Order: sequence, then structure tokens, then C-alpha cells
Amino acid sequence: MEKIDAYARINYLVNELNKHTELYDSGNPIISDKEWDDMYFELITLEREWGYVIPDSPTQKVNYTVVNELQKVKHNHPMLSLDKTKDIEEIKSFVGNKDWIAMLKLDGLTCSLLYEDGRLVRAETRGDGEIGEDITHNAMVIPSIPKRIKYTGRLVVDGEIICKLDDFEEFSGEYKNARNFASGSIRLLDSNECAKRKLTFVAWDCIEGYDTEYEKSLNRKLARLLDYNFEIVPFAITKIVGGVEESIEWLKNHTNNYPIDGLVFKWNKCVEYEAAGRTEHHFRGGMAFKFYNELYETKLTDVEWTLGKTGVLTPTAIFKTVQIDGCDISRASLQSMRMVRRSDMS
Repeated sequence: MEKIDAYARINYLVNELNKHTELYDSGNPIISDKEWDDMYFELITLEREWGYVIPDSPTQKVNYTVVNELQKVKHNHPMLSLDKTKDIEEIKSFVGNKDWIAMLKLDGLTCSLLYEDGRLVRAETRGDGEIGEDITHNAMVIPSIPKRIKYTGRLVVDGEIICKLDDFEEFSGEYKNARNFASGSIRLLDSNECAKRKLTFVAWDCIEGYDTEYEKSLNRKLARLLDYNFEIVPFAITKIVGGVEESIEWLKNHTNNYPIDGLVFKWNKCVEYEAAGRTEHHFRGGMAFKFYNELYETKLTDVEWTLGKTGVLTPTAIFKTVQIDGCDISRASLQSMRMVRRSDMS
């Protein structure tokens, strides 16, 4: 295709799509959703190929929304955590001789996206693993979240909302770290304000809607998400990188400027991962490898004592709520009385 023909085609598609969008909004559509989508995806392809994008293009339009509060939503799948370790030998024992995959453990806020017939219809935070918050209005203004994909049916994608380290430099004077910044920004009620925060969604699993005959492993599911124009988490698989140490070193050198706090190791074959099951807290088919101890600053407000059946007194710390792995935590078991004596509870 000649340049002049490509530009003419782009202009034609923009005009047609905008015209049919107006007809759809007025309740008088004259083409099917599929016909609209076909033109839209053709437009995306041509804009990328020729680097020609006009301001009125539907690929550039964003509708900003203000909500009064974030609604609670029940997840369509468990959004649990993973067991953790700092011991590399424990990771080796966990993966054993299985086909495994290692990926960056992104330091952001876990988010799940729901697509119906190729259209983004809902985005939600992890919350407590069963109930999260509806953040669809803000997901619509994050450029790395596709609003339409070439898919028919229901698709659920899990990933992380982050702020890349170079983007966070602009805001670091006001916020302590990129994780808290991303977590607070995605919960803003005004999507216009959220759009200014330069957030990024990075996908790390396809939960529902993948081809079970072809995508029998996590790396294949990630490859399919890449085809759908998602930004996917950097990963390494057994057959390419080698052993556990090699995967750790390789991933440390391929962080893509993402904020990370470790790596995640999972059994790569879907059937093995799903067969492993889960506890109330975490999935058994995966394990997080932490580079360092996790420290979270808060303030101790009280200590509760519980008398067990064996007569043992167990202390529980009550403190100002702090967010850990996307969950609001305000209680924790105590193991050292020295820490209690050192704490300022005034």
C-alpha cells in the first residue's frame, strides 16, 4: 500500500467509525458490532504501521468519568496470594523436575479485567481475595489496557497496576514509593486525575477464556495475551533459560523499569497448576521468591491476649491499617516481646 493510500484509508476508517458510533449511541445502528470491530482493528494496524494518527481517531478518544464511590464487587475467581520464601533451595525443591516458569513479582496493585465479546466491561482490585473494588472508570484511561480485543466470548485477565520507575520520578517528591502511588492513584474517583498518573497494567495470567487445547501452559497463555496487545510480564521458562539461578539473574536484567520485589515461580503446565489446588491463603502451584525482608511502617495501637486450650497466652498486635500485597492488614501475631516493649503505643 502506498503512503497516500494508507493515509486516505485511515481517514476513511476514522470517519466511518465515528459516524457509526454516533448512530449506535442514538439507538439507530446500521452495522453489526463485528463490522465496527473489524474496522477498528484495521485502523489500529494501519496507525501503527504508518505512524499516522489523527486527533479524532477513536483509538485516541478517552471518556473521563467521575464516580461517587468505589463499589464493592465479588470476584468471579479466587484472587489469592502465593506462599513466599527467601531460600533459593526451597524454590529448587518446589519446582523439582516439573516444567516451570519464572516471572517478575511486580510491586503494584493486583487487578483483574473482564472482557465480553472483545470489549472491556469491568476492572476490579484484588481486595481480600474474594471481594474487591470496581475501578472500571480508571481502567478506561490507562493506555496499556486494551479497550477492545479480537476475541469472542468471555475473557478474564489478571495482572498488576504499576507506575514504572521513570514515570514515578515525576511524583516521588509527594509519595513514598511507586507501589503506594499506584495503589492510591487507581482508586481515585475522578478518572481525569487518574489519567495524569501514568499508570501501567502488566498482565501475568489469563484466568478464563483461553484455548485449553492450545494454551496448555502459562507461557502460551501469555503469548496469546501479547497478540491481544497486552503488555505482559517478563518471564523465563525452564527449557530456554536453564536452572533457577540462571532465571533469577536473567530476570534481574530484564525488569523493564518495573518496580519489583522479587520473582514468582509457577508450575507452567495448566493442568498441574490447577491440580495442585489452594489453601485459604495461597495457590499451591506457585511460590514467590523474595529478594529481601518485607518491612511496612505503621503504628502499634494495642495488644490483645488470647488464652488457648493448652493454657498458652498468644499476643496479637493491633495497629493502624497498612496495605500488604493489596490487602488491608490491621492485626498480626507477635513473636517477640522485645518488639512490644520497644513500640510506642502513645
